Amino acid sequence: MIEPPSMTAVLSGALVALFVGSLTNTIVGIALPTIAGELGGQDQVAWVASAALLTMTVSTPLWGKGADRRGPKPLLLAALGVFEAGSLVAGFAPSMGVLIVGRGLQGAGAGGILTLTNTLVAELVPARDRGRYTSWFGVSFGVASVAGPLVGGLIVGVPWLGWRWCFLGVVPLTLLAAVLVWRAPNRVPSGSRGRVDFMGGTLFAAAATGLVVLLSASGRAWPWLSTTTIAFGSGVLVIGALGLLRERRAPDPMLPPRLFRSPTFTVACATSFLLGAVMFGGIIYLPQYLQVVRGHDATTAGLLMLPQIGTMIVASMLSGRLVARTGRWKVFPVAGCGLLVAGLLMLYRLEPDTAHWRLAAGMALLGAGTGLTQQVLVLVAQNSVGAADLGVASSTATFSRTLGGAVGVAAFGAMITSRLHADLPSALASAGFAADDGALRTLLGTPERIAALPGSLADAVRTSYTAGLGSVFLVALPLASLALVSVLCTRETPLSTQH
Repeated sequence: MIEPPSMTAVLSGALVALFVGSLTNTIVGIALPTIAGELGGQDQVAWVASAALLTMTVSTPLWGKGADRRGPKPLLLAALGVFEAGSLVAGFAPSMGVLIVGRGLQGAGAGGILTLTNTLVAELVPARDRGRYTSWFGVSFGVASVAGPLVGGLIVGVPWLGWRWCFLGVVPLTLLAAVLVWRAPNRVPSGSRGRVDFMGGTLFAAAATGLVVLLSASGRAWPWLSTTTIAFGSGVLVIGALGLLRERRAPDPMLPPRLFRSPTFTVACATSFLLGAVMFGGIIYLPQYLQVVRGHDATTAGLLMLPQIGTMIVASMLSGRLVARTGRWKVFPVAGCGLLVAGLLMLYRLEPDTAHWRLAAGMALLGAGTGLTQQVLVLVAQNSVGAADLGVASSTATFSRTLGGAVGVAAFGAMITSRLHADLPSALASAGFAADDGALRTLLGTPERIAALPGSLADAVRTSYTAGLGSVFLVALPLASLALVSVLCTRETPLSTQH
């Protein structure tokens, strides 16, 4: 293992970088109702959230492949630069379109940050000891999750700041992360390899993009059961199949299919995908429920998310240290997936007046399940490959989680929006208003605008939104159950003690 001063520099730089990359989603999530209400309407929230998750997903394999060829340090510095540019574009965005572009750049940079921080530590620490370091990554993500809603709520609530500082405020933190990462050592991999299969990577990126667009638009731009949905879905399947064929024949594929010959690696990635859908769905849409339905301001909603974030931090630290101490890992994702199932069972029957203790308990179970699972799965994926594939293994596990998150946010957002568009026209008509798109956009504005609606219309929005969110948790329940079954069926492999 490297000397403690060097490890301190590595860990400090990685933690600040990961904090910045994680903060972008959590700080924006609490402010999304206000942002969308000012720039384009509540019904476009899913696109703002999905833009960053989508580019985070499709860029992840490229960052991982670059780390295996050039070392993780220069790639991480480049990712921080892309993230910085995206923050500036989003912060000065005059319209929803420019905001989505900025969010896309932020996501592309965050994809590199999430992958390369793990790779930076993995190159320097054996898998058996890595848990004590990567457990801090869960803490960094948890602190960002706590700070994001609180700081985002404060920023939105201060008139002379406003939501734009949710993006501009991370600029100095990104610069600090780059300075710390610059001090870390870099180990450039030796040996020659074939030409990277960019075509295969492009096909996979196109398939992932198409899947997210399909799930975002179905039920809103066109019906779920329609010729357009079938044609679009078929196109995504064909592109994905072509990408798989291309990658199988390439000398140096972007996502090597040979890695999936390991059952442990396959289960780790599949479980990460399912976990991402459940995790990001809760992080994005629960704060909106607290604001839109319960009527809390952004700061209070951030505080009410503490049960989920606090248990996530504790569970991440506990699992990382116990993995390093015992060398056993399977029990943690098994317990984590079980807790996710229990949390979803508590939340799928959500009502506008659900008791606070029940809501807090469901959040706490989701947080603990996430903390016990997410970093352990990355460690397991890294442990399943050789040293030459550490970057691509980290990126594939992260790719799986972020793809699950992008799919989950897009599909869940489409479900909520579809429910709102199905329920609200009748409420408008009974109140004597025209049930057109303009009236719907007025209804789906900021939380303050919804609170100012006539009583019957405000109640209709709250009831419909809650029903849509309940459907989200009901759909997430079999996903978490499937993750539990897949982890239970896998064989526990020993963690490597080699550098």
